[in-house]
Amino acid sequence: MFDGSFKSRRTINLGGNKQQVDKQKLLKQAQEERRIREAERARLKAAERIQAWYRGRTVAAGVRQDIRDTWDTETIILQHNIGSTAQLTPTTISQLSSEVESSVQKLLIFFRPRFDHQRLVQLCSNLLLTTGTTKNRLVAIPFQSTPDQQASWQRLLGRLLLVLVQHLGAYSSWTEQETEPVFTLLDTLTLMETYSTTQDTQALPLSKHFSQTLSSVDIFPQLARFLSRISIDEKSKPSFGKALLLAVRILRASEQATTDQFVGYILTVPLLPNRMPIEILSTFTSRLPLDNILLHLSGTSLATISSLPQYKATPLLANILAFGYQRVAKMSPSVSNAYLHVLTALLGLVPRGSIESASKRAADDDEDMDDVEWRSETLPGSSPKSPPSSAKLDPRMMKWLSLAYDSNHLNDILGSIEKSSSAATTPTGATQEVLSADSIGEITHLLLNLITLFPSHKINILSNLMYFKFGSKAKTIAGSGSAQAPIGKVFSVSIIKIFLDAFTSTKLYDQLLQSMQRDTPLSFQLVMDQSHAKAWNLLAFVAELYCQILVTMGDDEFYDETRNPISLQSVITLASIVRDVAFLLWWNDNALNMESNVGGSMDLKVGYLRDIVTKLTRQLHARDSRKAFCPKDHWLLSMPLDMNAFKRAVIQDEESLSRDQEVDEHDGDDAIMTDSEHVRVQRSINRRQRTSQLARLSPRLGVLNNIPFVIRFEDRVSIFRAFVESDRQRSPGMSGFHPHPVGQAQVRRGTVFEDGYEHLNHLGPKLKGRIAISFVDQHGMPEAGIDGGGVFKEFLTSLVLQAFNTNYGLFMNTSDHLLYPNPHQFAQERTQLKHYEFLGRILGKALYEGILIDAAFAGFFLSKCLGQVNYLDDLPSLDPELYRGLMFVKNYEGNFEKDLSLNFTVADEDMGQTVTRELIPNGANTMVTRENRIRYIYLTAHYRLNTQIDRQCKAFFRGLSDLIDPKWLWMFNQQELQVMMGGAQTGISLKDLAQNVVYSNFERTDPTIEYFWSVVEEMSEEDRRLLVKFVTSCARPPLMGFAELNPKLCIRNAGREEDRLPTSSTCMNLLKLPAFTSRERLKEKLLYAIHSEAGFDLS
Repeated sequence: MFDGSFKSRRTINLGGNKQQVDKQKLLKQAQEERRIREAERARLKAAERIQAWYRGRTVAAGVRQDIRDTWDTETIILQHNIGSTAQLTPTTISQLSSEVESSVQKLLIFFRPRFDHQRLVQLCSNLLLTTGTTKNRLVAIPFQSTPDQQASWQRLLGRLLLVLVQHLGAYSSWTEQETEPVFTLLDTLTLMETYSTTQDTQALPLSKHFSQTLSSVDIFPQLARFLSRISIDEKSKPSFGKALLLAVRILRASEQATTDQFVGYILTVPLLPNRMPIEILSTFTSRLPLDNILLHLSGTSLATISSLPQYKATPLLANILAFGYQRVAKMSPSVSNAYLHVLTALLGLVPRGSIESASKRAADDDEDMDDVEWRSETLPGSSPKSPPSSAKLDPRMMKWLSLAYDSNHLNDILGSIEKSSSAATTPTGATQEVLSADSIGEITHLLLNLITLFPSHKINILSNLMYFKFGSKAKTIAGSGSAQAPIGKVFSVSIIKIFLDAFTSTKLYDQLLQSMQRDTPLSFQLVMDQSHAKAWNLLAFVAELYCQILVTMGDDEFYDETRNPISLQSVITLASIVRDVAFLLWWNDNALNMESNVGGSMDLKVGYLRDIVTKLTRQLHARDSRKAFCPKDHWLLSMPLDMNAFKRAVIQDEESLSRDQEVDEHDGDDAIMTDSEHVRVQRSINRRQRTSQLARLSPRLGVLNNIPFVIRFEDRVSIFRAFVESDRQRSPGMSGFHPHPVGQAQVRRGTVFEDGYEHLNHLGPKLKGRIAISFVDQHGMPEAGIDGGGVFKEFLTSLVLQAFNTNYGLFMNTSDHLLYPNPHQFAQERTQLKHYEFLGRILGKALYEGILIDAAFAGFFLSKCLGQVNYLDDLPSLDPELYRGLMFVKNYEGNFEKDLSLNFTVADEDMGQTVTRELIPNGANTMVTRENRIRYIYLTAHYRLNTQIDRQCKAFFRGLSDLIDPKWLWMFNQQELQVMMGGAQTGISLKDLAQNVVYSNFERTDPTIEYFWSVVEEMSEEDRRLLVKFVTSCARPPLMGFAELNPKLCIRNAGREEDRLPTSSTCMNLLKLPAFTSRERLKEKLLYAIHSEAGFDLS
């Protein structure tokens, strides 16, 4: 019970026993009690502070409310006073100045955005009120008072502007009625006309002062926040235009320091032009000091641009293009250079893939023009491909961004920076300096950015450059008499030469050339050397541009020095450079990061450089393979390479990768797939996953799959055979002297293809194993004989002879009697595609076993089978007439629309009917013009050479890849693959043939054999080929010589019946030769036999 005592009572122990006290426990107890007391005191003090703060806030709120009430009352009085003032006298000026200052001061004291929004708007309206007759606005009246009052009013307005600007950006529920007085007040303060009643010397300083005040209180960020809340559909709102015009006025009146804020906040508003009505857009564009902005940004603020986040960089790029693309032609040299710098910097900030995704290109975009089609895993600019950005760009922004690669825009850029004193070409044809080194470097950077950002428009960008003419006026040279003759028809010669000459003048070029001449290996450090960054950019662009030129350049143009933009000698040197650089980048994949920048360059990736130099190397090699222009062995490495060590290492790498693949295949659940489907899907998956990693795992395989021609053909064939043998050893049931057959087939000689398809097609990859073939005669009886391999060869030879006969319908002949798939719709039906797939397996089996077939294929067909794209230069072999027509279109100088009336369609003849097919969407209504002719030529050639036979080739390749790993095939080009399948295109070497023949029941010194070789020695080349075909079923020798024949070519004694004809068993490479006693008799019978093709059936 409470008795008034505040002391605790003493505890008395009446038991008489003394308690034992633990000192440590007692100490801890005392400490805890002290802590509790201190916490209680702190809680009480905190409560007191909270209570004091609350009382203070409550009192302050009450005071503010009292001031509000006073303000409301005084506002009414102020409105009355200003309205009743007819003339301004010193007295009225002083009175009104005091009243307006009091009104502003009070509002600044009590203003809270949540409660006083309307009062702030009302104050702005009050400040805009005018006197009765003088029409002086209230906001300007204090500036007519005493100097002290003017200074006070100026400071007060500065405080008001801070509150007003912050509220403008923060408040989210502005209406047009509310924003009207706010922007009118801000306009009034920044216009000189407001201060017309003051001294003339004060008008400009005051307007400039308030403009600078607004910039200092972050007007641009707040205006950007305000603008971002207005949707594009509400662009008719007056407040949007007022805000933008205010921003421009403040920018023009402020120091350069505000330019960064204007650019960073106003010009980064997405779709700025689309948000303005036409009249506001016109005014804004005319007042925008774009030249000053560009000069400022290209100077000290270039680093500021580079630090912009992507969500700001892309809109800024679009807006600068929107406001600048029509001004470029009128820009001064300094401004045009600044524009080029800024554009290049901004393009470098846009992530690759954010504008266009390689997997989602527009339906009317051109096909990718890379030389590798099915196995290409990378795009220019990133290697491996960068994932597309998750943010989707507004199509309206894409419209502005597309101005970057607009042909007129690019022409204006190039024309504006041309050196005014340059003369493009002298009468003798020598090219003089047209662009400065700095300009060339900057243009190179810009164009590389464009073609990597807009890959589907690369054709148009580069095609326009091919035909660009420097300068606004045509360059002329003195002709005969006083006439002036124009220089050239197309400036593509000069533009590629300008950039190539710029590259050849670099130290990098000298270093590459010296290394090549001295046969010394290049160091991968050369790629990362920052001093060579511009030179690498030049090489990459030269490769891109010349690749595009080659795409639509026929062989007749290429070998004509007057029509090829680069001399053949320069081409040869360039080919050497790109060959060695490509090898350097593939060989050092382990040491280089493909995603790193070349030499510290802003945007050129190592992977992209490797892709483009590899592409040019392959294109030039393809030209040289078709018609040589390079010296012998030009494409072989200029640096020493231990080939024996290379072979051993690459075989080990392949075995390791194959074992990993087999593990992957066994780990998968293939219960619902056939063996063929499983292997095909698994290889496809592995290719997607490993193509970009292949060079990293094995640089040697990277070289062999991308630039194989740097290794001798014979060495690659040896490597291929080693790959096959290694695969044979790994495959179950295939090793041993005479493995058990994996399949059997009874084949009728008249229907070899149909029976083979029925019995063997289902085997898929198992076709690698031994196949037991037995022929059935016309009576249905099996022919005698055991298939030890020779019968299968006979079957393979007969099947190929039947299937590739053009009367069978699967294949057609070019004018040069080369085979290619039937392009008609019939050949694309499911059954026919299955037949193509089976034929692919059959040819794969022939390659696997080293059996030569007597069939010559068109180069464009084999190119497709290797996963490559065919170009215009392949068209003459298919359709010479169409080729000539396209070359006419390319070089036509007249009116395309009026004279030619071509559109983007092609006409197909299919089963007697003409079918028109569009090359692009709405192609029937898209006319061919001078500007798009290159695209038309490319698409037409692409359709004939690639699209028409695409499904057939893919089916063929699917079958082929069931037996032959695609990366083994990629070691060869189409000419080499033809040699692999059908033998060498060389003549028959009598010495090689004689050294690799064995005899049965004959001796080399027997008279019959002496007669035989004497007759063969006298034979023509054609008769020798017929003899080889008679014995082996193929008229061409094996690619590595007759020593490669298995079994060896054998001459067997067929008895002494000299009236018999020589016969053969092509399945065993066996010639059955009667023991003729007369040379003339042997010659007569032998020639008769080989010309009548008496062979297996007559034996």
